[in-house]
Amino acid sequence: MRVRFDTPEGAHYHTAPMSGPRAEEVDVFLLAAQGGALERRFPLSDFDRLRGVLVAPRVAEAREVRARFTFSEEQGRPVALVEVEASLPLTCQRCLQQVSWPVTSATRLAFVDATAAASAEVDGRDAFETRAGHVKLIDVVEEELLLALPLVATHTAPAACEVLAPPGAAPQQASTAERAQRPFEGLKELLGRK
Repeated sequence: MRVRFDTPEGAHYHTAPMSGPRAEEVDVFLLAAQGGALERRFPLSDFDRLRGVLVAPRVAEAREVRARFTFSEEQGRPVALVEVEASLPLTCQRCLQQVSWPVTSATRLAFVDATAAASAEVDGRDAFETRAGHVKLIDVVEEELLLALPLVATHTAPAACEVLAPPGAAPQQASTAERAQRPFEGLKELLGRK
């Protein structure tokens, strides 16, 4: 883990040993007071809450999430700019094939103690609960990834989606008439029978 501390003489980096990315817990008050910055990379497969929406475990193992945390103090409260970059392997809901969903987010978080979270005012910033001023960085990043998930994952270009065809057959695009849904199409005929 590389930690940057800004001092009047300039930026200083400190490398500290870790017992593993999931165990890494930081003191946000200390980092904010010292103007610290952290850069981390996490294997995508380490995010437990994302596993259910990712396409394949092998794909997730090969990818990583880049995160940068820039800490500061605002009105006596620790805050951080959290920047996350990732490519999430999801299932396209049009063609049921894999789509790589890019995530590039930058969020300002205010850290609040879990016991005071309900009454804390964070001036429009997103709040993240701490345990006695400590957070696991992977939990912060996982929350950002979950918030970046689309409601419905699809390829951005409809031409990238192909109707599933039997092996060996040429892929075909569904016609506009076939794709259109008309739930009340036969209603007039049904009402006329009464």
